[in-house]
Amino acid sequence: IMSTITPFQAIRLTHNVLLKQLITKGRLIGITIIGLLPILLGWVIGRQSDDPLEAGVGFISYMGLSILIPIVALIFASASLGDTREDGTLVYLWLRPISRLSVSTGAWAASITIALPLTVIPITISAILLDTGNSVVTATIITSILAVLAYSGLFVTLGLIVKNPVLWGLAYIFIWEAIVASFAKPAAALAVSGYSRAIITGRTNVEFDYLFDPSQNVSILMLIIISIAGIALSSARLNRLEVP
Repeated sequence: IMSTITPFQAIRLTHNVLLKQLITKGRLIGITIIGLLPILLGWVIGRQSDDPLEAGVGFISYMGLSILIPIVALIFASASLGDTREDGTLVYLWLRPISRLSVSTGAWAASITIALPLTVIPITISAILLDTGNSVVTATIITSILAVLAYSGLFVTLGLIVKNPVLWGLAYIFIWEAIVASFAKPAAALAVSGYSRAIITGRTNVEFDYLFDPSQNVSILMLIIISIAGIALSSARLNRLEVP
């Protein structure tokens, strides 16, 4: 029976095993509290700003797409395989006749199972409270989902290639994406936030003076490619690992 396990069954098995390890009371409480902040700020901006549309899209772009989503994705995605490698429990997946690609895909799926509701729901509520129309809400949902998928793919790989992946991930978010990418266009092309911001600004017709401003179609495609590339790279890394 074990020798005939299908790729889908292998992904589901990995997803279920890792999901139980990722869900801890401390993580969920901390992230939920953080998620309340954009809801509160969205309500305030919607009532206090002279131009709630521009202010709201700017707020979602920075607070939601550049801070909340990458941090939540980092916490769960980097731990999905990184923690199991460190504590030795990855060997239990190794003992099963499943491919490394299935393990990577299952880890990514477990990460987004948690990260999606913890980010998309509060950001969408904040977009609703901005009271700027359905276009902003729809753009927020679409962009947030794509951003979670991309960041999770990226950070699953990060958890396998470095120690202290949260520290390295925060450096990527707050130094590379927030600072370096603001001054160097090639660096901006390697920043997930640049593509996610381009989608929401394009769909809402709100223009900001960004150094890097790809089209919506290019941005959507790049976020999908980053998601897939992250899974593929983590699979390749797993193939080179020796698990005791």
